[in-house]
Amino acid sequence: MEREIVRLDMNKDFEAFEELSVISFGEGTNSKKEMYQWLFDKNPYNKSGNMMYLLKEGDKVIGCDGLLPNELYVNGKVLLTAHSVKSMTHPNYKKQGIFRTMTQNSCERGRQDGVDVVIGLANDQSYPAYQRFGWPTLFEKEVYVRPILINNILKRRIKVGFLASMGNSVYSAYMKNKLKGQMDKEIRFEILDRVPEEIQKCWDKYKEKYRVMLVRDFKYCNYRYNLRPDVNYVTILARLNNEIIGFSILHNSVANGSKMTSAVEFFTDPTNERYIKALANGVAKYCYDNGLEYAVVGTGLYGKYKEVLLNNGFMITRKPPKNNMMIANVLSDRVTIEELMGHENWHITQGDGETELDL
Repeated sequence: MEREIVRLDMNKDFEAFEELSVISFGEGTNSKKEMYQWLFDKNPYNKSGNMMYLLKEGDKVIGCDGLLPNELYVNGKVLLTAHSVKSMTHPNYKKQGIFRTMTQNSCERGRQDGVDVVIGLANDQSYPAYQRFGWPTLFEKEVYVRPILINNILKRRIKVGFLASMGNSVYSAYMKNKLKGQMDKEIRFEILDRVPEEIQKCWDKYKEKYRVMLVRDFKYCNYRYNLRPDVNYVTILARLNNEIIGFSILHNSVANGSKMTSAVEFFTDPTNERYIKALANGVAKYCYDNGLEYAVVGTGLYGKYKEVLLNNGFMITRKPPKNNMMIANVLSDRVTIEELMGHENWHITQGDGETELDL
């Protein structure tokens, strides 16, 4: 039977696309059609339509791969980049070169649409294939966790509920009081249910202090966090003399039975230890105020982020995230792989990559 690669049509192909997603990623995969319409069709960085492609054999979808475009800031240049996502091959069609074919198709279609570089956080299953394709590894992502409440940890260790609750109460009271003494008295925080347009000024003020990161202007944050139909995000603004000097965008959820928050964005002056510490403390205070058990932050090694976080209650997770190897494939002459290489050059957050999108 003849095979063809087609652009994903939400009206015609979504059920077959969803079926392959469940086969590939399990029943827990996000199956909300409106989320994929927002993510693929309504992406403001698309040029000729969405860049998600299906390999079909008749009416059957046997492979998928595509790109999510946005912008990348590299040493003062703004490039069109795209995340590689939804790489899937039907298990009955393995070892037929489908992964390679679909990856090559995505890159060629991306090149035609002006994509300068494809990036991705590869997981343990896809990473060996990207290595065979010759995609350079830029770095291995790190994740930092700050424990806020330890009730569930103590329950697992002590096995006695009331003792765990008592221990958690003592710990949280001590840490909350300690945090209160560490809060910067001149920096105040504002908690919002939407990302305000005012963050554009913060982006414009500090962007030139970075080397490599996704563009986090209002256009991006508005699309990514305000317009997403299936998740509500929380925005924390840090203000000094009524000026925004940093912002964090949080995604509250439950993981392994624990209420937690993920800082999908964490942005301020990367050279200013005071601002980074204040923003980290603002996130911690939000967690205490809302009964969250821990906070997760991801960042690169550029600037003072890692140093300040590790000195202020965060620790590196012992188990790295499953999607943690940052890879890239340069498609144009506007950027070199050398400019992208190295964790020490990057600022990366939990919002980067497909894990946070719950695909």
